[in-house]
This record gives sequence, structure tokens and C-alpha cells, in this order.
Amino acid sequence: MLRSDKSKNLMGLSLWLILIAFIFFIPFIPSNPNQDLDISFLDNNGNKNALVFFGFRGCSNICPVTLSILSRLLKSQQDTSYWPQVVFVDIDATSSSVEASDYAKKFHPSFIGLHIPSEKITAVSSQFGLNIKQQDGQILHIGKTYLLHRKADSWTLVKAYNPNSFSVNTLRNELFNINS
Repeated sequence: MLRSDKSKNLMGLSLWLILIAFIFFIPFIPSNPNQDLDISFLDNNGNKNALVFFGFRGCSNICPVTLSILSRLLKSQQDTSYWPQVVFVDIDATSSSVEASDYAKKFHPSFIGLHIPSEKITAVSSQFGLNIKQQDGQILHIGKTYLLHRKADSWTLVKAYNPNSFSVNTLRNELFNINS
């Protein structure tokens, strides 16, 4: 009977460890990889890769940290031909494309800042799986960064990164792998 209790305890411990491992690795699991996207706001000329981040100018933690990491990525690569197109999409309904562009360029002069009107954000949200809620002057969002790769005139989702689940090295390696 004692051996049976040990087996049950070991099995319970094993299940807990598997659950903890699963929870830990969830941010590294891409959402809908290799999904073709119908996005008109990306340039189809030039760069074959894009990093798209949905955020807002008034964000105090996730947005500036993410844009700083993306800036360091570009600064770490001397050859500008390998630079991805970096696009900051301002999701604040009260913003404008000029404000989004000014904010993005504070982090790096090559960054593109866009504002998608609220009537179009729903379509973009469904493609990227965004969960945006704006109410009473507060904006709630996940803050994912999306790595896209262009083949001909079509953009494909390669990977989605949760905040704090990527670094300059992670992005550099991912870009190297899809360009090889």
C-alpha cells in the first residue's frame, strides 16, 4: 500500500511539473505561424521581413521597452540591407498617423509609425489575434510583436512574441534563420 501512495505522489508531482513547464513555454509558442495576412499597411517593396508592434504612445511599460529592444536590434546590425521593416501601429482611437510616426521615430529614425482608424482596427485585430479594449481613456492590450516574412506580394506570419519573451539576440537569430 505504501508503494501505491508513492506512485500516486510521483504521478501528481510529474503532472504538476508538466503543467508548470507548459505555462512557462506558452509565450514562446507562435500563434498561427505561416498564416498569410492581408495587410495593406506594410510596404511590399524593399525589406523581406517586418516586425510589427501594436501599442500606444501613453503606454508606460510594455510599449517603450519593446520599441527599445527593436531599436537595439537595428543598431546591432551594421548592414542595413538585413534590417527588417519595423512598424509601430498606434491602437489609441484618439491618436493620428503623425503622432504615431513621431513617437516611433523617437526610438529609431527608420521606424514607421501608423495609426489605423477605429473602423479598420477590428479587421486587423482579427488577423493578428489582438485583444484590444479601450474604455474611459484606458487601453488594454497584450503587446505582442509579430515577425512577418514577405514572399512576392504576400506577407506571412512567422512568429508572435509576447512581451518579455524575446531579446535582440532572439530576433537576430530568427531573422538570420528565415533569411538563410
